[in-house]
Amino acid sequence: MKNKSRGSSFFRNTLAQTAGRLLYLVTRVGLPPLILHFVSLEEYGLWATCFLLISYVSMGAFGVSNVYIRYVAEYSAKNQYESINGLVSTGLVLTFLFSILALGGVWLAMPWILTGFKVAPHLQQTAQVLILGTLATMLLDMTLGAFAYILHGLQKIAQQTLVWIISFLLETALIVTLLLLHYGVASLLWAFFARYLFSTLVYIVLCYRAIPGLQLSLRLVKREFFGTFLKYGGVLQLSGLLSVAMYSIERVLAGYLSGLAAIAILDLGQKFPVMASQVFSSMNASFLPAITQAHYSNNQQEIHRLYTQGLRYLNLLNGLAMGFLAPFAIWLLVAWIGKNSAMNMADTVKVLICACAGYQLHVLTGPLSAYYQGINRPVRTFGYMGWQAAFVITGLAVVWRYYSFDVVIIAVLVMVARILSALIYLLAGNHQLGLKHRQFFRAVLLPGAMPYLFGYGLMTAIQPWLNGLHANRWELIIILGILGVAYMLLTVGFFYAFMCKSEEQGQIRQKLSRRKS
Repeated sequence: MKNKSRGSSFFRNTLAQTAGRLLYLVTRVGLPPLILHFVSLEEYGLWATCFLLISYVSMGAFGVSNVYIRYVAEYSAKNQYESINGLVSTGLVLTFLFSILALGGVWLAMPWILTGFKVAPHLQQTAQVLILGTLATMLLDMTLGAFAYILHGLQKIAQQTLVWIISFLLETALIVTLLLLHYGVASLLWAFFARYLFSTLVYIVLCYRAIPGLQLSLRLVKREFFGTFLKYGGVLQLSGLLSVAMYSIERVLAGYLSGLAAIAILDLGQKFPVMASQVFSSMNASFLPAITQAHYSNNQQEIHRLYTQGLRYLNLLNGLAMGFLAPFAIWLLVAWIGKNSAMNMADTVKVLICACAGYQLHVLTGPLSAYYQGINRPVRTFGYMGWQAAFVITGLAVVWRYYSFDVVIIAVLVMVARILSALIYLLAGNHQLGLKHRQFFRAVLLPGAMPYLFGYGLMTAIQPWLNGLHANRWELIIILGILGVAYMLLTVGFFYAFMCKSEEQGQIRQKLSRRKS
């Protein structure tokens, strides 16, 4: 009965996260055309650069967040709630000190940052405000975000997701309102700040309700918890820093070689694949607390079930999205942002296509990394990023010797590195978990590759008609919507009818009937 409750909780958390990410995708896809109507492409590239910078700084607390999630799950399973008090008190002290140092460091380094990213003189004052403002907001969330991680560790992920949904809808409404009032690019900063201030206050209230005995005090800061953050969190910290470096390496290279316009092309070209992968990678957030509790309950069968089923459906869902995005890239971009004369549409299309397969394989590494963290073997998470770094360095050397750098070459190089490193990492992990290579190919890789066949087949059939139609943006949106529904029904129907065993079909019908009731 207990296992059934855990499975239900995991499914509910996963469903809530996926639904939230889908809604987030809608808002993030809808905003850039509006933003580009009120701000220049260079200003938009500056805003994207702010998030590139804070992604590196925020990774300074990557290990801390995972310590919260994993050890709150463990202490909750053991009913050691007094240990949660000490853990959180210690973590808040660490992140507060880090935030002061990080903000001061970026402020001192600002002249080098502006020069390195080739920020035009007339945008340098705006750049300083945006960079320091977004960084301060992210550091606030990073410090007091402990309360969101507590809810995560307690597996109250559906509750946490609801707050997150309300907060980004608030941000979206504020962006639209402030842009219409002609506040320019500053609109994005003020809305960003309001979002995190609201969510932080609500998370604090929910945590004290979830744990009535929750106490925070300097008296509870103990050496043993510092050890936990330094050992377990330190390993994940290094892994996280390398992860962010590899996740954003193409933007760093493009910004260094070509400036803000190249970053904007990468941001726009990768928007659909990145957001689609983030929608379904939200499933990974449910793995760490679930695997941790299963590990401390000595339930290896549950761990194996979570891992194999998670990989299978994660790859299918990502393939379903990418298998439509890649073949219909040009029409999706035209329908989304129109024919912007300041943007190289051909390069943006190529970047989008390259990003699809790379991010799809990248997301698949999430369940394996959650497994390593859950069984307290975080060092093994270095495998994926280590291989990716090696492939990127090798690719850079080859391009430097035989080709010339441009935004498309960089996108292709990083895509190949992500695919090869993810496959090596997964095959090694599968061997440890007892998942045979043949089973992995048939049950995981094949369902994720199958949608591409339907997507490119549909594109080939419809392309002559679309080329001769000369539809405007709104007509394209309607046409692509109809094609997307037809593609999804065809692909999912084929998967259900020909790639699912009768037992799995029964499980799917059971889950759907529960949702309806």
